[in-house]
Amino acid sequence: MLAFAPARAQDSQYWDIQYGPVGQLLGGQVVGSTRDLSATYYNPGGLALATNPEFLLSVQAFSVLRLSIQPVGGGPFLNTSQTDWATFPGFVAFTFPRSWFGEKTTLAFSLLTRQQLVERIDQRFTGDVPTKGGRYGLETLFDENMGETWGGLTLSRRLSDRLGLGATLYGVYRGQRTRWEQSLQLAYPDGSGVSALIIDDFDYSHWRVLGKVGLAWEGNATRLGLAVTSPSAGLFGSGKAGFTRSATGADLNGDGQPDSLLLNGLDENLDSHYESSWTVSAGGSWRRGSLQVHASAEWFAAVRTFDVLQGKTDTNTGSPVTLVQGLQSVFNAGAAVEYWLGGVSADRGPSSGGWALYGSFRTDFSASPDVVPDEAASSNMDLYHVTGGTAFSLGSSRFSLGVEYASGSRNRDFGFGGLPPGVPVIGGSIPVQTRVSRWVFTVGYLFGR
Repeated sequence: MLAFAPARAQDSQYWDIQYGPVGQLLGGQVVGSTRDLSATYYNPGGLALATNPEFLLSVQAFSVLRLSIQPVGGGPFLNTSQTDWATFPGFVAFTFPRSWFGEKTTLAFSLLTRQQLVERIDQRFTGDVPTKGGRYGLETLFDENMGETWGGLTLSRRLSDRLGLGATLYGVYRGQRTRWEQSLQLAYPDGSGVSALIIDDFDYSHWRVLGKVGLAWEGNATRLGLAVTSPSAGLFGSGKAGFTRSATGADLNGDGQPDSLLLNGLDENLDSHYESSWTVSAGGSWRRGSLQVHASAEWFAAVRTFDVLQGKTDTNTGSPVTLVQGLQSVFNAGAAVEYWLGGVSADRGPSSGGWALYGSFRTDFSASPDVVPDEAASSNMDLYHVTGGTAFSLGSSRFSLGVEYASGSRNRDFGFGGLPPGVPVIGGSIPVQTRVSRWVFTVGYLFGR
């Protein structure tokens, strides 16, 4: 009860969200092939090779997420599931007039959601205690809302008819609110009982900048691309951290006598910090007739463990709670196909009246190290994504419809914030299996000018 383990921030999936009407249909496997405004993110060098990038690009998506937790050894405690319907993160981008810099140079702005996690796990139990004939009431709650938004300017230059070089400078805003709250009430016929409460509460925001440089090459039937993303440089941020630890009636020190303990604190106006890794991505596509095959891979460097929030609570009243983040190195890869059932224009898009079919598969391995007790239930599992859809043209505008399915599972220990095993029912931790499955339905459109 006196030693508070650090809590971990939640951010371990790099390839969960993809961008652009075509980029989403291809599962993001477009590092070498994209020539629309999604190139501002995937490969800024490809934007300069586009035949006509002067349009507004946007995507609307809706998701159905199912999260389930099941104890490895069975039983009703922490055996729960939930289904959430929500809008999925979008992507909007546009170009500035080419007359500003000449026909070989393109300037564009993009705004995208890079990370998003909204979860809530809430269970209530009542029952009989196997010993002493007592009764208990128990509630366990986990609630989190995390989002990270990137906004950037892209400058892309056509070095030749086949080669493009570009860079994007992003400003990044990250906000996260997390709360763990478990409570226990236990009463025996002889008048004795136990009461325990654990609360951790974090809320922070942070601003930083980072850059991405990309090189794209265009052949007759082949496209290749390479992109490098820099680590971020922190600008400023703030947050607060609160904790409460209380127990009454439990033998906390092993002397055979019931004890009472209350430790609490709230640290406000804290400085927040956040770091991200180097990444290197490469990809290409090959086309024969109406069939085009795409493939991409990306390596993410490890990020050393650092303090997101460092509490300052007086040690006379209790140890401070620290929110930490650490990420391991990850390598993701995927492949996709598209098949045109109509004409193909010069920039390999659908001509008037033509339409196309898409399909893809990609990995999305977790960058989270071995979990600590206070980590979110679904943050450390490996995901696998399958997508499919179609695209067609109406006049100068293009539309796309798609669906994606993602799933993953992993075993872990679900802990209860440092309560000792002497506290009945919720002392220690419980091994559970977590599963996530999600459907995403997308509608994309490119409006020509």
